[in-house]
Amino acid sequence: MSAQLEYDQVYAKRLAAIEKDPQFTILSSMNRPPVAGDQKATQYIVYTDFKLENQKRNSFTISVYTPFENVDKYGHSKADFQSQLLFDLNRWANSMHITVLETLGSESRLAFYDFQNMGLAQLALRAFINLAKKANVTTIDGNLSSFDRDNFAKLEHLFGKFGFDLQIKDATQGIGKIRLEVK
Repeated sequence: MSAQLEYDQVYAKRLAAIEKDPQFTILSSMNRPPVAGDQKATQYIVYTDFKLENQKRNSFTISVYTPFENVDKYGHSKADFQSQLLFDLNRWANSMHITVLETLGSESRLAFYDFQNMGLAQLALRAFINLAKKANVTTIDGNLSSFDRDNFAKLEHLFGKFGFDLQIKDATQGIGKIRLEVK
């Protein structure tokens, strides 16, 4: 069986599982065969556990799944997602706070392939901003901590692409704040 056919089957199976689960909402998806040399994911599903009417919870996730390099020798997905954005919603202030934006990389003990630079974090962030607009959120913020210092330039570039203001507190430690006024 060809790798592409295997990816297609795993993608279809994962999409069906997410669609069947009432906890999840699909925010975007693409199922296009990869183009030789393309480093961006062309098969992906972006989904969330956020429901606007769920007043009992304040913490949610947006996850990005791709079958690319995520299929074991038995034709099963190795991981349910490769990028995840965790956020809190403050309904009183109409704001969302990004707590974690992570793409599994080779340093993660759960990772088996370095998913960096494939556009997965961008997919999560784009879906997050769209979700914030639908929820009438006016402000998105977050903190960059010393945990982020090795990827500080990447994060600065990524959040800058989406119009976030970045206030650097200590560049050598990778400490800063991000903020976006949602329009």
